Amino acid sequence: MDFRSVYSADHLARMLVATGAKSGPLHHRLSTGIAELIDRGELPPLAVLPAERALADALLVSRTTVVTAYHALRESGRLQRRRGSGTWVSAATPGSKRETVSGSELAGDHLASSFLNGPLATVDFANAALPSLDLVADVSAGLTGADYRALAMDHHGYHPRGLPTLRERIAAWYSAAGTPTAPDEVLVTSGAQQALELIARGCLHPGDGVVVEEPTYRGALEAFSRQGSRISSVPVDRDGLDTDELDRVLAGGRSTRLVYVQAAANNPTGAVCSENRRRRLVAAVKRSEAVLIDDTSLMGTTFRGDPPPPLLTGAGDRVITVGSMSKLFWGGLRLGWLRAPSRVISRLAQVKGGTDLGTSLVSQEIARRLFDHIDDAAAERRKGLDAGFATLTDLLADHLPDWTWAEPRAGASLWVRLPQGDATHLAQVALRFGLALLPGAVFSAEGRTDDHTRLPYALPPHVLQEGVLRLARAWRAYTDGGLREMSLTTAVT
Repeated sequence: MDFRSVYSADHLARMLVATGAKSGPLHHRLSTGIAELIDRGELPPLAVLPAERALADALLVSRTTVVTAYHALRESGRLQRRRGSGTWVSAATPGSKRETVSGSELAGDHLASSFLNGPLATVDFANAALPSLDLVADVSAGLTGADYRALAMDHHGYHPRGLPTLRERIAAWYSAAGTPTAPDEVLVTSGAQQALELIARGCLHPGDGVVVEEPTYRGALEAFSRQGSRISSVPVDRDGLDTDELDRVLAGGRSTRLVYVQAAANNPTGAVCSENRRRRLVAAVKRSEAVLIDDTSLMGTTFRGDPPPPLLTGAGDRVITVGSMSKLFWGGLRLGWLRAPSRVISRLAQVKGGTDLGTSLVSQEIARRLFDHIDDAAAERRKGLDAGFATLTDLLADHLPDWTWAEPRAGASLWVRLPQGDATHLAQVALRFGLALLPGAVFSAEGRTDDHTRLPYALPPHVLQEGVLRLARAWRAYTDGGLREMSLTTAVT
């Protein structure tokens, strides 16, 4: 039989987190979750599922629970089983060998999972998106009919490089910050994620080496992985990327095409790269043939100390900077950009033009006006993030005193180390308490950070309180045992 995908127990466990909390007996919860993954196409036809015992261990349930769930899925026609060959997802139709939509990147857990399918649980700690600032609505409401007519005067409305007036504004912002920039060195994108996808598609061939931070932004890992890259990791501490280790990796004899960093603020740790590390990072890249990708998406979220410079400079034409409006203003704008030498921008604009012919002009006009409010937005974010951080850490100190973390300087999340166990298993327990939790393994190219989890603090205080209370109950259940047949209803009550 031609199986396309084989899923480990931990991989399937992470995917099941994205199906959200379910009620009822565990076997029903499990079969319903797997059925959703199959029906949505996230578990494709002929995909091999883990053995019953392995999945039971990953989900902290009894083997009988998995056997019962698999049996129900076979009865519904979603699974097939053959002694000695394991269990796999049924073909879409008898004799079918391929779905209509069946790209390899569709399989598995991914960045968009927590947004595609609605709230995952009563309390959602699985994403760290920031709420919109009021000034976004105020500025948007300021657009008049004359403003829309002015945009429409361009008869076709297609600008793959971006609205010229916005590119001029972004260039002026960088220039005012001390790095002269021309509009033709700016490419507007539909968010930072699209910017990373364009870089991956435009710069990488299968087998190319990419160095990333560990932990790092999972969307970058997904973009590079889809191009068949060979990904290596370098640890991050409170001062940013470990540049000594980066030197060793770059000198290791295997060529590196890209070095991806988040010098302004690391997602998920909130670490800000120190000035010394910034200099050493640039020097290390200059000695190699790599291209440096500086993702500044969290720029403007610094709430401890002075904000860092907006750019890594000194590496000549081998630096591509990613920027975004999502964290500072609002993700719903779907507005990001790339800053790079004009020739690089021209090549990446060709890639973007073949994808969407340009980002929404209305969002771009709103973004252009929001650039006049960057300082006010950063001050408001600083106040809100500082308060949220204090609330979350006070709650953790009261209810989970053995959990530890390095204090972030920026960002919207706390990177927490578990005293024992792993976050993939804990996330399954948390769902039984109505709490969606993201395993730390998704922030590592090799899944090596599952002794951590990311906790968001840009949430209302009452949500943080309820979430930590549920997390503490889940942690006690996880560490005390006795979970194997606990239903969601029993756990929450």
